[in-house]
Amino acid sequence: MIPVAGAVRIGERRVHGFRLWIPFVLLWLVLAVPLALVTPFLFIAFLFLRVDPFASIGALFRVLGALRGTQVEVVNERVAMLVNIF
Repeated sequence: MIPVAGAVRIGERRVHGFRLWIPFVLLWLVLAVPLALVTPFLFIAFLFLRVDPFASIGALFRVLGALRGTQVEVVNERVAMLVNIF
């Protein structure tokens, strides 16, 4: 299953910062229109390069599904940033 939400926390290291929730459903809806327009060109490119388009799309969905549970933390002397993908 592809991730449905994420959270970004930004703030000073010693003080709790603010948390921003990002619903990926809105991102998927926004990206659906450009992806629908690009899909025919991608299939032509896959055929030209002799790559199986369905295997490539399956691999993309497996990578997106593997993002679930990812945590990225970036810290320096003053600021900390934490990204969680649910």
